[in-house]
Amino acid sequence: MVDRRSFLKLLAGLTLLGGLAGLLVYRFRGGGSPRVDVRVLEELFEPVTLVEGLEVPWSIGVLEDGSMYVTERPGRLVYVSRGSKNVIASITVANVGEAGLLGLAVHPERSYEVYLYSTHEVGGYFVNRVSRVKVNTSKGYISDAKIVVDGIPGAVIHDGGRLRFGPDGMLYITTGDAARPELSQDLGSLAGKILRIEDDGSIPHDNPFPDNPIYSYGHRNPQGIDWHPPSGMLFSTEHGPVGRDELNIIKPGGNYGWPYVAGIGGSDKYLDPAIDFGPTSIAPSGSSFATTGPKEVLNHLFIACLRGEGLVNVGVDPDGNVLGYSMLYKNVYGRLRDVVPHPEGGLLVSTSNRDGRGTPRKGDDKIIHLKPL
Repeated sequence: MVDRRSFLKLLAGLTLLGGLAGLLVYRFRGGGSPRVDVRVLEELFEPVTLVEGLEVPWSIGVLEDGSMYVTERPGRLVYVSRGSKNVIASITVANVGEAGLLGLAVHPERSYEVYLYSTHEVGGYFVNRVSRVKVNTSKGYISDAKIVVDGIPGAVIHDGGRLRFGPDGMLYITTGDAARPELSQDLGSLAGKILRIEDDGSIPHDNPFPDNPIYSYGHRNPQGIDWHPPSGMLFSTEHGPVGRDELNIIKPGGNYGWPYVAGIGGSDKYLDPAIDFGPTSIAPSGSSFATTGPKEVLNHLFIACLRGEGLVNVGVDPDGNVLGYSMLYKNVYGRLRDVVPHPEGGLLVSTSNRDGRGTPRKGDDKIIHLKPL
């Protein structure tokens, strides 16, 4: 006798293998996807809403006990524990368009140290900076704020903002082109880049450009980064101009072509994306590899999509080759902004329906735990 869960897992595995057969091409061109029955994959999870009533949650930093820090774009750092939310700090930011309080990263060794990416108006211009703060959750305040990176060009669009610590202990930062595409190719500007710094803001000695925090360049608006556990390769999502959204595999010193190329350009001068999502925009945002949960999606990359209003599931083999992708929970929760692993298994997903571009639903915005059955 085979129980329901075992049957679902077997069916999902067979469906995925069948869908990927013959699709081991060196690169996808927009629109391609494996013939995966997403309903079967969705049935491997139980969606549980953990918290409601957030205002444009931008980034989630989950702790070992399942509690989490959340940034709200208008300028609030929120602590969520056991379904309750408490505002730890209200920070003055330029909350205009896509700007505001954006990325968040928790120090891998000191959970009370949190890094924040925020936009500010300085002398009539928008500037992004990354700050390190100490958080006291029991008393509800932050202290010892220190700017570790300043002078990142900002704008009401293409503002970047994702923060993440890598397996090497370095802090990685995505920045947008700040609506000035030419800056993406300028190694003297921090716009349109992925940056890499030490936790104190200093520049690692092995960065690809000497005495420079730039790790890769030629980006338009990268929004999500994570490392594939088996291969250690860095993957990044990026918004295209009109469609041509990208999933890139980041190499140190790599030039990804913007503004000369969007999507797959086939030029020897620039690195092409692993996936060009085609002419229809999905606006890929935060992304994470599934490190626990059903084996059918273990080490798959999940991408929260804003305009696409769903969760993209990307199959990746142990060597880091992209096998295909499919969209889960299409039009179920609306716009999705971030996705991170939950320490108890599965994934945490945040909605972004109150950001001025979505249609708010009951309880929005919220964080949902996709618990593996």
